[in-house]
Amino acid sequence: MEIQFTKMHGSGNDFILVDEWAKTIVPQADKERFVKTACDRHFGIGADGVIFLQKSKTQDLSFVFYNPDGSRAEMCGNGIRCLAKYAYEHGLVKRKRMTVETLAGIKTPEVETEDGLVTEVRVGMGRPQILRGEAQVAGRPDEPFIDENVRIGGFEYRITSVGMGNPHAIVYVDSVDQVNVDETGRRIRNHVFLFPKGTNVHFLQKVGDNEFRIRTYERGVEAETLACGTGICASAVASVLNGKADMGRPVLFHARGGDLRVELEGEQDDIQEVYLIGPVQEVFTGKITYPVG
Repeated sequence: MEIQFTKMHGSGNDFILVDEWAKTIVPQADKERFVKTACDRHFGIGADGVIFLQKSKTQDLSFVFYNPDGSRAEMCGNGIRCLAKYAYEHGLVKRKRMTVETLAGIKTPEVETEDGLVTEVRVGMGRPQILRGEAQVAGRPDEPFIDENVRIGGFEYRITSVGMGNPHAIVYVDSVDQVNVDETGRRIRNHVFLFPKGTNVHFLQKVGDNEFRIRTYERGVEAETLACGTGICASAVASVLNGKADMGRPVLFHARGGDLRVELEGEQDDIQEVYLIGPVQEVFTGKITYPVG
């Protein structure tokens, strides 16, 4: 059958959106296989993940997200911003602030518009998970994991872990250009003794006051991506916890695919809310022929 899709991206973090608002397009039993096929950059459409937009019984809409390897992900910051743009511009949600059901809880994107088109999306990502038990880090569940020295495969890293519904490990470096992101990221991501469910890995270079360059190795993609929304949120929180950023002002991140901003609410030792802010783009629409069933 032919499956209609929309290709979108936020700061180069690109996604295939399948609109299942009216009905299920890809049966649940076929979703994993469809995602793997569609995300393949040589034989499919190519993407960092697939978004299935669905109705929710309790919220404005539901965000169902899959990684390119076919695994279901708890959250994706740039993906949910793309969802919000699509939902507003296609008239599925008429309010500029919407509530979205996700595996990581209820999220609240808000769109900025010009001439009826969404120019920027600000999404409330919720309270960050600082303690090991919440951030999916092994060890005492009631302790944080901030600037800890870890030896992995003969290499030593200082790692801060923050959860945003999904797990993140943050490493500060002198230059992100000098990091072998795929090799080092894979090594840390697969250290299951510390990260039982794996983790996303982010390398940060401070380039100014509340300003960082960032490169990311994403779990599920199993490679470097041009941006990671939840990772940028976790990195902002980690930077505040490590005294490298002032939470009273927006934190600016230069990802390889573009710039994103993060705003934080609360106190330094009790961050209540994390907001991810930036533009999203619709690239093209199309149909892919796929044998369902």
